[in-house]
Amino acid sequence: LLNVTEWNSSVLGYYSCFQERKVVTTKLTVYSAPELVVLEPVPALAVGTSQELRCHVVGAAPARSLEVTLQLGEGEMLSKKTFLQHRQDEPETVEVTHRLTAQRWHHG
Repeated sequence: LLNVTEWNSSVLGYYSCFQERKVVTTKLTVYSAPELVVLEPVPALAVGTSQELRCHVVGAAPARSLEVTLQLGEGEMLSKKTFLQHRQDEPETVEVTHRLTAQRWHHG
């Protein structure tokens, strides 16, 4: 389907069975990629100092299908969050946070 403009849509299907016309309905889920993903800047930190990382994901729909992963460098996963408890179909903004303590091997 193209150009679906309603977030809460249904699709109707019609068929005939023994000359009787039947109608079936199914819910249509519209997905939208995030409009914007922002990782708040982190200041330079002294070793042993902790800082909360904060990531905002704006305009994703439905958020219950979204998974946000925060990584350190090329592979160390810091945090993974899902939003399964979100029920609305419309785009929304979600936030993921993680407290990180600066280590000597962390760099720029």
